[in-house]
Amino acid sequence: MKACIFKKILYATDLSETAKKAARYALNIAQECNAELTVINVVPDLVEEMSAGMGYDLASHFGADKLKSFYTVGLDESKAAVIERIHTLCADAGSEMESCAVTPNVEIKVGNPIHTIVTLAEQGGYDLIVVGTHGHGMLDDILLGSVARGIVKKSPIPVLTVRL
Repeated sequence: MKACIFKKILYATDLSETAKKAARYALNIAQECNAELTVINVVPDLVEEMSAGMGYDLASHFGADKLKSFYTVGLDESKAAVIERIHTLCADAGSEMESCAVTPNVEIKVGNPIHTIVTLAEQGGYDLIVVGTHGHGMLDDILLGSVARGIVKKSPIPVLTVRL
């Protein structure tokens, strides 16, 4: 029996219902390779996105510390809900396999999804990134969503894209 080359797998998810298919791939590969699996969900920084959309720096106007403390309370509640959703998603995907003995680690980050996922993969020593793609059609770079496309373009490690 040959040794599997994947020891650490990073599964990036947006937590959509269709993400279960990509979760099954991540869980199955992790199980077959006896690899560590980490599930990551990246929450956009809403203050940063609103500032960019308005062309106005909200953090400097309201004070970065004040916005950060306000944002942290809501983010902590959101993180708890996201962690529960990730565990449910992985449990559902795992129950659809014959057996699943993989218990994933969970990472919730705030920031730019592409940059955050690629950086975590590089710094964490991951061997593979698994990501689903919604496949919006030829106008969206031939079947890859914008986040999946960005990860494929920027990642120095292999990326498995799963059409959802």
